Amino acid sequence: MKQLLNYGEGPKAIYEVLKRQIIAGELRAEQELKILPLAKEMDISIGPLREAIRMLAADRLVELRPRRSPIVARLDVHELVEMNQIRGALEPLILADAVERHTVETLGECESVLVSTRRVRDPMEMVELNKAFHMSLLGPTRLQRSLDIVADQYDGIARLTQYRVIAHGDLPGKLIDEHLAIFAKVKDRQTDAAVGLMARHISSATARAQAELAQKDTRDGDREGAGQVETAALA
Repeated sequence: MKQLLNYGEGPKAIYEVLKRQIIAGELRAEQELKILPLAKEMDISIGPLREAIRMLAADRLVELRPRRSPIVARLDVHELVEMNQIRGALEPLILADAVERHTVETLGECESVLVSTRRVRDPMEMVELNKAFHMSLLGPTRLQRSLDIVADQYDGIARLTQYRVIAHGDLPGKLIDEHLAIFAKVKDRQTDAAVGLMARHISSATARAQAELAQKDTRDGDREGAGQVETAALA
């Protein structure tokens, strides 16, 4: 693990480093985060590290355990599906309310995110831009409570899984095409068409995430099997 070089922001800076390592898979699901060794490795004090871990737990990226070391959150396909069901129920409803409330300025914000998405190659940036596009597209809605619930579904294991899909599949091209199609309908004020595309987009995202998690289980099983064979050969 690389040491954090700039601690100017204290726990927030530590949180960002650990979050990126978790999402990128450098810290694996169910891996223990032992406070003292981790603080020594990162050359930081225990207090800010504990606070950073509490922040990660609030994002559901870390699980806190009484009298035991916290662990990196497990990838639970059922939780992921539930999150996307929430999105599938709320985002089309919010978008229907938002379409006619878009202005030249808010449409410009959506388009700016799309332009940025075309340029980036880093999976982490793609994940952040995916959330930014959805939030900018839904932003003008009056349904702010629903929007807050939707925004929460893009964090934690959902963000981690999106990273896995982008890193291992051909999602970037599909993601951009689907976003462009939705945006075109919103820009033309074709509410029903935009809502329909959004519903299909979320359904497709769920299927892709489920497929990636299934493949991850297979990959992990293959690695575990190979390790067992190697151990047996050494015995």
